[in-house]
Amino acid sequence: MLSDSHARKVKSDLGDFKDNKNILQNDPNSLKALRTIIELIKTNGRRLRLPRDFESKWDSFEKKHGTNSRTEEAKGELIKIVGERRKKGIEQLFAYLTLKQFTCTLYDLAKEGKTEVVGEKGRDNYLRDFGYWDRIPMDRHEMRFIIRSGIYHASSSIDKSDHLEKRDLHDALNNFCAKYLSGHRVEGIDLGNAPGIVDTFVWSFSAEDRYNICVARPKCEKCGLKGVCLYALTNSP
Repeated sequence: MLSDSHARKVKSDLGDFKDNKNILQNDPNSLKALRTIIELIKTNGRRLRLPRDFESKWDSFEKKHGTNSRTEEAKGELIKIVGERRKKGIEQLFAYLTLKQFTCTLYDLAKEGKTEVVGEKGRDNYLRDFGYWDRIPMDRHEMRFIIRSGIYHASSSIDKSDHLEKRDLHDALNNFCAKYLSGHRVEGIDLGNAPGIVDTFVWSFSAEDRYNICVARPKCEKCGLKGVCLYALTNSP
């Protein structure tokens, strides 16, 4: 199933998610978790847009502080890495005794539609990447797919929800997974209660640098889902 070059990237992603979950469980102040949060703060949730010097700055930070990354000196250096404009996020982060405590609180906030330290998409990216697989980092790729495919129409109370609201689209994919994918496993993960994992496939299917199918101008003629997709069925000749 996960055999071609793009699929192997998805498989690698899923492996990372499982590893991250264990890492944070065993190390409450995981440097990997800290780096992910710093990347999200620095780029406002767009981790692919890190500045060129980020890697060298992070390597310097890690060599200097190692696992002792919760000191005032380390805090000051992290503020320098993210910039003064994003200083508040670092201060909020250091208000927690551990990153694990922060992560648990962030998850509780997410369920209330709230966040801190990182933005909404960054919040769900981080939570999904570190073991909270019910969180879906919603962006235009997922939004397009959920609406076009018919998942929104089949899995939401249309009279009570709004397809322009990310929370309602999040709920629609969550409901779809619970209803139709329960018991279906990929890499040992039950997709019925892991819509964030399903989202990894959706994003890969839609992203320009992966499958590049359900993009701004969908390539329905190349799509293996065109026989069950609402958009393709209603727009076929």
